[in-house]
Amino acid sequence: MQQFGIIGLSVMGKNLALNVRNNGFSVSGFSIDKKEVDALANYKDEKLKPTYSWEEFVSSLEKPRKILIQIAAGKPVDETLAKLLPLLDKGDILLDGGNSNFHDTNRRFHELQEHGIHFIGMGVSGGEEGALKGPALMPGGDEEAYKEVAPILEAIAAKNSDGHPCVSFIGPEGSGHYVKMVHNGIEYGIMQEFSEVYDVLRKVAGKSNAEMSQIFADWNQGLVQAYLSEITAEVLKQKDDLTPDYVIDHILNVASYKGTGNWMLEDGVHLGAPISVVAEAVLARFMSKATTREGKEVQWNGEVPINLIDNLAKALQLSQAVAYAQGFQQLKMAADAYHWELHYPAIAQSWEAGCIIRSSMLKDIEKAFANGKQLNNMFQDAYFNKLMEQNLPALRQVIELATRAGIPTPTLSAALNYLESIFNPSLPANLIQGQRDYFGAHTYYRNDRAGVYHTQWFEEK
Repeated sequence: MQQFGIIGLSVMGKNLALNVRNNGFSVSGFSIDKKEVDALANYKDEKLKPTYSWEEFVSSLEKPRKILIQIAAGKPVDETLAKLLPLLDKGDILLDGGNSNFHDTNRRFHELQEHGIHFIGMGVSGGEEGALKGPALMPGGDEEAYKEVAPILEAIAAKNSDGHPCVSFIGPEGSGHYVKMVHNGIEYGIMQEFSEVYDVLRKVAGKSNAEMSQIFADWNQGLVQAYLSEITAEVLKQKDDLTPDYVIDHILNVASYKGTGNWMLEDGVHLGAPISVVAEAVLARFMSKATTREGKEVQWNGEVPINLIDNLAKALQLSQAVAYAQGFQQLKMAADAYHWELHYPAIAQSWEAGCIIRSSMLKDIEKAFANGKQLNNMFQDAYFNKLMEQNLPALRQVIELATRAGIPTPTLSAALNYLESIFNPSLPANLIQGQRDYFGAHTYYRNDRAGVYHTQWFEEK
């Protein structure tokens, strides 16, 4: 009998199966695509059991069965659950490792609970390579069931610099998929920040691809030690197979998206979360598809400040921190709204290796939330408050220069506006509320006394 089962054997599913096998556990694999099962059979390994029917798959697993569903999100997951349910026993454990919407995971968690089946919605980050060598895993749902599968998940997960597996129980219901959704939204934000810094480097600083590659590589050893710094350096120095040029110069400047960033933005709006960096990053991808491309290229003829490279590093470091901060702020608001107890240090720790947004800063975030510390905003922590004070001048100068050059900086500007607003005691919202009371009698609160007020702004005739 096999210790673990995986449904869906495309690249992600197959690589996860190999990862489980490589860590000493036996795996049964099944797919409705016979070719995928045949590919697993080609390994001819007793720890990798190919199965060709739902019944054979389920009967090949030791009890309680532990089954990972690794298929496209949405209707296919519900269809798979419908196929499995009659074949399972009470106490069996199902994990959904796809990018499911957390609302769907909430529903499935409660539906399966009624049948005595444990359900875990698990975010998986790291792509194909991570699936094989160690992904970041974000499981939420049934905590007792998690303890049953934890030995396998901890074995296959990426390990951080301390050797700790990047997986731990997130919280109830669909919270695991919610955290993965927020992870992806943060990813949108930080990637857009990198692209804006790249734009200033090439158009204002006049740096070549090779020079920019070295700059990002240097930053990866310093202020912005992150996976995205590492791969940005690699992308920028890659020569083209089809021309004598660099690949980057022949990639159409249209950014695609799969929707999880949109989901974070949608729920952020629902919660009233001020996730401006993520919002601007999502809109920037929309903009890349909508632009007419009829304008003129930026030609900067002004002075290039001698501290521009240092300022860009500081601006990127701080704006990256804002993207993380906005993500954790939304997580806190979601936990309050959906009555979840989320473990914020564990969430930061689960992102420290294996995932796209991994960076050295996550250690500082883990420390900021340590010992049960409750922060409404990450910049209330002493380390990040100091980072804000140190790097704000650089961020302001970068945005000012980019504005004079005609270079859009939607996420860098959003990060600055967020920091200028979040601790500001005198935002001009009083005028908005006065306008609302004028045209709609929406009332207002006063800053000098309690109660709800309405002003008669004009004479009634």
